[in-house]
Amino acid sequence: MGKINQRLERLLVKSGFQGPDVRILVRNQIYVSLGTSLVIMLVTLFSRWSLAYLAGAILALVNFWALARIAQYLVHNQKSAPFKLFVIFIGKMTLSGLALYWLIGVERVPHWGLVSGLGTVVINIAATGLVQMGQKKG
Repeated sequence: MGKINQRLERLLVKSGFQGPDVRILVRNQIYVSLGTSLVIMLVTLFSRWSLAYLAGAILALVNFWALARIAQYLVHNQKSAPFKLFVIFIGKMTLSGLALYWLIGVERVPHWGLVSGLGTVVINIAATGLVQMGQKKG
């Protein structure tokens, strides 16, 4: 796991993630999204539900990645931040909406699989926060 973390850390630094806390959150989101998707797909033998979960988890990962980049940009560029944030947010929401429309309306993926995959962000933030709180106390 150490080598994977090092490779992922280098990728995140090259991708512009400067703060170590941001990199930890993004790295953990990658692990939660892709790891749980892999396990669920293998256990359910690539059922439609598990593929819907994968689609939701990937959509959550892409949105989380973008949000982390936006937040980092806001911290370092406060003068032009509000307008750029608004434009990026509207663009990101439009693309996410189109992806969800396609998944639900066109492909008719199982809704709860998709929602469960999207929920990986909540799991990641809660777990990472609890671990970091535990490290600060101990």
